[in-house]
Amino acid sequence: MSIINIFDTDKDLFLSYPKKFYWNLKDIFNDYWFDFLDFAYSKNLNIRDVVFRDVNRMISCKTPSLGFSSFKCPNCGEEKIIYNTCKSRFCNSCGIKYSKQRADYIESKLIAGEHRHIVFTISDSLWSLFLENRKRLNYMFEAVSKTLLSWYKEQYKLLNLKPGFILTLHTFGRDDKWNVHIHCLLSEFALGILGEKRIDFIPFDMLRKRFQKILLDLLEKDIGKNKFRNIKNKIYKTANNGFYVRAKKSEFPDSKKAISYILRYCGRPCFAQYRIINIDNNDFISFWYQRHEDDKFVVEKIHIYEFISRLIRHIPESQFKTIRYYGFYASHKHKFYNECRKLIPHFKIPFYNSLTRWRNLIIVSFKSDPLLCPKCQTVMTYKSGFI
Repeated sequence: MSIINIFDTDKDLFLSYPKKFYWNLKDIFNDYWFDFLDFAYSKNLNIRDVVFRDVNRMISCKTPSLGFSSFKCPNCGEEKIIYNTCKSRFCNSCGIKYSKQRADYIESKLIAGEHRHIVFTISDSLWSLFLENRKRLNYMFEAVSKTLLSWYKEQYKLLNLKPGFILTLHTFGRDDKWNVHIHCLLSEFALGILGEKRIDFIPFDMLRKRFQKILLDLLEKDIGKNKFRNIKNKIYKTANNGFYVRAKKSEFPDSKKAISYILRYCGRPCFAQYRIINIDNNDFISFWYQRHEDDKFVVEKIHIYEFISRLIRHIPESQFKTIRYYGFYASHKHKFYNECRKLIPHFKIPFYNSLTRWRNLIIVSFKSDPLLCPKCQTVMTYKSGFI
């Protein structure tokens, strides 16, 4: 059961909503995870191995079960134990570090210049096909990359122009339900035999139709013509202009902001904890989100088991890459790539990397040094550890 209320208001109302208690996902899973498993088994629901691994590690994050390091103050002898983190892709705390590391890495690869943020979405009638077989999520990357690279090859074959773009897969919408789509960061310039050429116009009617055809052909080959024919015919009838492709030119004029946006849930749960309004005594959770289609705010109330189900289905399979690089950003690069000016100068990269080390990240994020002695403010030194 889901109860939905819609508000025509601004985000500040929800951010300032008075709360008796602030919930975090780790506490919620601590309280409900094992009861949810009993419920799932009673309903014959399948729980993937990677879900067990990531949830259990998240629950154990910063507890003695994952080990610890002890530090001692060289001045007054005060000792401090710091428990190890889980480094799970389902942990909000550990995900902050992962997202920042990935953002810094992408910024270090980006060539200075304008990039456009493009979102490739598909018909909701296809979503279940990717849920029942997650290997098909690779087709999303393949379809987008073929769509872009084939158009550049056709238009600029003589100059051998190639763009650079980075694709990120999201499997959720703002309501956290299953919703497969690709975020693309595409350079508005290309590299070829004569160097760099600015290309800020792409016919998006072409993108929609080409992306639709390539993806449907890939799915048809995988599923089989007979099984997929009805779905394919229905899509061509209802979406004769192709799948929806959004590419607002002024949405992210700053490439760094676009990177932060598309990576915000790549290494952590798809749900921001501050959106939780309440968990009542009947185990129903209320939370808010802002709808894409009209920017109105929605408050939804669902049972906690449904909430957990929505979150765990977005945990990616082990070793599945949700961020991939193409064109001159691919690993093989382009012969002119090293001659271009980067968004982050090479000599600054070690400094950026240093900011994601455990101690520095806490100092930057929380304005507090975890190794300062609470008694005399001397920096504590490592004593021993246990894993």
